[in-house]
Amino acid sequence: MLFYFLISIVFIAEIVITVAIILHLLKLDKSLIKYNSFIKELKPDIKDIMQTAKKISEQLVELAPIIVNSIKSTITNIIMSQIKNILAGLTFWIVKKEVEKHV
Repeated sequence: MLFYFLISIVFIAEIVITVAIILHLLKLDKSLIKYNSFIKELKPDIKDIMQTAKKISEQLVELAPIIVNSIKSTITNIIMSQIKNILAGLTFWIVKKEVEKHV
């Protein structure tokens, strides 16, 4: 008698666990259906966004060499002006030393 009682308790526990799992799966199914419909509504918008991103990317590929050349020329100009300033300073320093020697 005790054996049947314990078996019935285990069986009822398994039924409770099964019902809980089924309820969670149903909730998950409802949420997946909701997200699926949401994504179906967004598909045309996503397609437009991706086409726009593709066009922007193509334009950036065309502009990249221009930007690179602009940056190179700017850096070259900065370096050249710094070198000119350094040479002018060195020249002034050398001339100052020569003038001090003769005075």
